[in-house]
Amino acid sequence: MKRFSPLSIVLLALSSLIVVLLTVLKKGVPVVASVDSDPERLNVDSSVLRALLWYSDTGADGWTNGSGYSLFGNDSDSDADCSDVHKVNKSMRCDFTKTTDDCSVDEGFVDYTVFAYCQFTPSLLPLALVILFIWWLFLFIGLAITADDYFCPALTVISKTLHLSHNIAGVTFLAFGNGAPDIFSAIAAIGNAKNGEAGLAFGALFGAGVFVTAVVAGTIAIIHPFNAMQRPFLRDIVFYLAAVFWTFSVMWDKKITKIEAIGFILLYIVYVLVVVLGRYIYQRFKTPDVIGEITVKNEDKDETASDVEETGDSAGSESKPLLSSLRSETRGNVNISTESMESSPEDPSPFQQFLYAINPIDTENWPEMNLIKKIYEVFKCPMVFLLVITTPVVDYDEELHKWNRYLNSLQLTTGLLFASLATKVGLNTIGGSFPVWALVLIIGVSLSLLVFFTSKNDQQPKYHPLFAYVGFVVAVVWIYSVANEVVNILQTFGVVFSISNAVLGLTLLAWGNSIGDLIADTVMARQGYPRIGISACFGGPLFNLLLGIGIPFTIATIKKGDYELSITLEEYVLAGFLALSLLTSLIVVPLSKFRMSRPYGIGLIVLYVIFLVVALLTESNVITADIN
Repeated sequence: MKRFSPLSIVLLALSSLIVVLLTVLKKGVPVVASVDSDPERLNVDSSVLRALLWYSDTGADGWTNGSGYSLFGNDSDSDADCSDVHKVNKSMRCDFTKTTDDCSVDEGFVDYTVFAYCQFTPSLLPLALVILFIWWLFLFIGLAITADDYFCPALTVISKTLHLSHNIAGVTFLAFGNGAPDIFSAIAAIGNAKNGEAGLAFGALFGAGVFVTAVVAGTIAIIHPFNAMQRPFLRDIVFYLAAVFWTFSVMWDKKITKIEAIGFILLYIVYVLVVVLGRYIYQRFKTPDVIGEITVKNEDKDETASDVEETGDSAGSESKPLLSSLRSETRGNVNISTESMESSPEDPSPFQQFLYAINPIDTENWPEMNLIKKIYEVFKCPMVFLLVITTPVVDYDEELHKWNRYLNSLQLTTGLLFASLATKVGLNTIGGSFPVWALVLIIGVSLSLLVFFTSKNDQQPKYHPLFAYVGFVVAVVWIYSVANEVVNILQTFGVVFSISNAVLGLTLLAWGNSIGDLIADTVMARQGYPRIGISACFGGPLFNLLLGIGIPFTIATIKKGDYELSITLEEYVLAGFLALSLLTSLIVVPLSKFRMSRPYGIGLIVLYVIFLVVALLTESNVITADIN
């Protein structure tokens, strides 16, 4: 599972700033207000800083552009594009963002474009952008923590309570947990798309695909050359190529129908059947001493990988085609642990256990942390605290399976109330007067009292696994809500810096979703398990692409019918380079007798650098083409 370490945060921040600076330099956009800025910059309200307006040297006296729309026209803003904000006078940009439909937010809670253009003066533009970037980074960390520490454990318990086999659990529930941030980001991007502009979703899915199949796979090959697993490698890469070419055909038609959207989900189901049946046939006709069962726990996975490396049976190492980046089992959780309680000379009281449980800071390891880790621990603690008090976690590896009578009772109220408000269902009323959130609160309090008076402090109740289902629902709401905010911030960056959604997707969103895989998979390679890392480089992005397109477009087509796509040249460049990366691996690796060598890894990284250069040149209109 993707996990943001302090090192990955630094890498993500630096890479993001580099992209923003390159774009600013390319566009020639000033980043500091001049001395003769708009006089309105002096009127700063103490409660709300006014008018962050992207500072440009426009001399227009009114709010008009080449299209002739006006602020006060009856139909002035309905067809205007939000990026046209740069064409209007600085003093009118706040009103423009408030009244232009394209600038409005369909999903989410904060209109960041209005925040950027109405809450700060032009001279405070750098401060506004820094605030938005820090908030985006905070939300991205929260997205990873939610998926890693709450969503995946819930899916693990659910798969066990449903008695699913390791194979089926591996390519369904646990794979979904691994790709949850990518999929929910795609759902949010398509849900917030205006006029069919799904470039952010395509950019993130394709951009992450190119990054993982080129940079991550190439880095693993450079660090630890090895022989690839033949059948799983060919299976995953062929399915991935089929998914990419199908997506390209949809983009070429510039329309996706309900049947096509559902077809992406059905293709993934076919893939699951191929994995399961292939595993069954493989086990049936191979000798019993071959190890190849998909495992859920890391200790089993490591043992399997170690045995495979020693025997040299590349075919027998077919383990976890989608989930080899799953790392949530071996790392420490978010400090909802009872280990610290054992260190006290006396058993803590139930209320003290509750206080330990809701503490968002890892106080046990705090003295050993360096400065960066301490800053990171403090930075993420607000999100961790909110997750702890709202999202139940059942973990069979923890004492009492992470049961805490006080906390679990509280979570039934806070979790249900949060879910109702975050989905905005709680804002509706029953009979025009009684709010839904009040009904949810009554139900939550009743369940909390029921649990509290039917359970003990020192023993988890028999119904404790049901908390995993509650945690699953609340974690889904958290992921979707945070993903919406992440996407909205990125779209605001696109408006402010005049960056297309496709470029935002292939850089900030794709790197954010993939940098955890880069760190973790390269660590696995250094430890001598490159096959575990390489299997995720093709199976994981395949899962994200099929469901990242299938689920949101199925929802969209059910609501609105056939979905018309607004495709730019950048999306075609993304699809083309992803296909090129996959074809390169499909041709080179078999010709090398499935040897992942250092020259092969260097070639993949060079390919990714070329891809970035071509994508940025396309964005800056240096490379153009008629795609109509």
